[in-house]
Amino acid sequence: MSLSTKISDKTATIGIVGLGYVGLPHAVAFATAGFPVIGIDVNGERVAAINRGVSQIPDVPSEQLAPLVATHGMSASTDPGHL
Repeated sequence: MSLSTKISDKTATIGIVGLGYVGLPHAVAFATAGFPVIGIDVNGERVAAINRGVSQIPDVPSEQLAPLVATHGMSASTDPGHL
């Protein structure tokens, strides 16, 4: 399947490196648009919080993040091998 087809079908997995003030809002935007998102960050506490649906970034409310994590539209890891 071509990349353009995966993008059209929203089956292309989006990888975001860094889930801070720039990365997390981008990850949430892609997940909200319907793409599966895997975020990578070196901060294990941040990754654990995101995977619980808890945002540590003021611009991304937990109420927006939690449903994306619950439906497996978004996940986070410290392991870049998950990309």
